[in-house]
Amino acid sequence: MNRKTLIIIGLCALGLCFGEVQAVDKAPTPVKINKWEIADPPQGYEWINLYGTLMFSIGPNAVVAGANENSVYIGFNQDFGNVSISIYNAAGNLVYSTVVNTSVQQVVIIPFTSAASGTYTVELSSANGYADGDFNKN
Repeated sequence: MNRKTLIIIGLCALGLCFGEVQAVDKAPTPVKINKWEIADPPQGYEWINLYGTLMFSIGPNAVVAGANENSVYIGFNQDFGNVSISIYNAAGNLVYSTVVNTSVQQVVIIPFTSAASGTYTVELSSANGYADGDFNKN
């Protein structure tokens, strides 16, 4: 090997060893995962207080539910996978049932116009948990 080539290779290696490294002293900006943030049922719906959890570590508004004279509204702010939605009348009879993939569908509006007046229970269940709440239809 040529003496000039050896010196050039040595200087390049030395430059790599003592090159500057810049550190970023700023924390990265958090990324919001939820595409939709539904905090309340739409106007005209009365809250349905849900008791229980569909999974561990859920946020305070992970599921929002409401009812009016014509429909039941359920909004999912988190992905719970497949969720079974059932509605029971005061006698405990099933009046509505469906399964929703919350990865794809974040809002469910269930028509409820032909139901009789009274108290109903909406029940949500997933592979990881369960929640339910009562509402009145006048």
